[in-house]
Amino acid sequence: MLIILPLIAILTSLISGAVGMAGGVLLLSAMSFFMDYRLLIPIHGIIQLVSNSSRAFYLKGKLRKEIILPYLIGAPIGGLISYFILNQIQKPTFFYGLLGLFILYTVFKPKKFPEIRLNKFGWFILGIGASIQSALLGASGPLVAIFYMRSDISKEEIVANKALQQFISHFLKIPLFIGLSFDYVGNGLLISLMSFGAVAGTYLGVNVLKKMDDSRFKIIFKIFLLIAATRLFYKFAINL
Repeated sequence: MLIILPLIAILTSLISGAVGMAGGVLLLSAMSFFMDYRLLIPIHGIIQLVSNSSRAFYLKGKLRKEIILPYLIGAPIGGLISYFILNQIQKPTFFYGLLGLFILYTVFKPKKFPEIRLNKFGWFILGIGASIQSALLGASGPLVAIFYMRSDISKEEIVANKALQQFISHFLKIPLFIGLSFDYVGNGLLISLMSFGAVAGTYLGVNVLKKMDDSRFKIIFKIFLLIAATRLFYKFAINL
């Protein structure tokens, strides 16, 4: 596990660095073969925190404050709500199906249907929702990605701003799981090795992103969204 999971962290961070999503979900899926749910979500959150922060750092010139600041205000509210939800439920089946439907609308909506363009209040609400989803399902990427399917944001802006938003949500999970008595220190070696892999993979992925043309990026982005939706519907079905 100390060898395999850091290598997987490199690969999945490379994918996220190049496409802006899917790496977190793939890492979560791979980790599920090696550890229990209660161990999986807290450790995955730390690795994603490192991966997303490095991605935002490499593309810091593409960050947009009108997107980030409202999200930053809403995210702690979602983190607080998550604490009470996690004490009540173990398998949030309903959220899997609902998020899958949102993704299908975003990818397949007719051209005459409007793009979903959030204003500042909308990004604030998304910050709340994404933090709740991140704590319940382990990854907020598919939800956040829906609101970047718009023509007025470049591929670098998508990857940079989405990464920083996810960093915020994952950061808030640390005090949440400390409050739930998770032992981060006892799992320090695995977390350190996987974090190193995440930074290395992100560096490689961002360099791939810069060389990719916009049309190809959007196609790949949609493909990974559909993969995420398929996984969500599968999780919904098996947990009914």
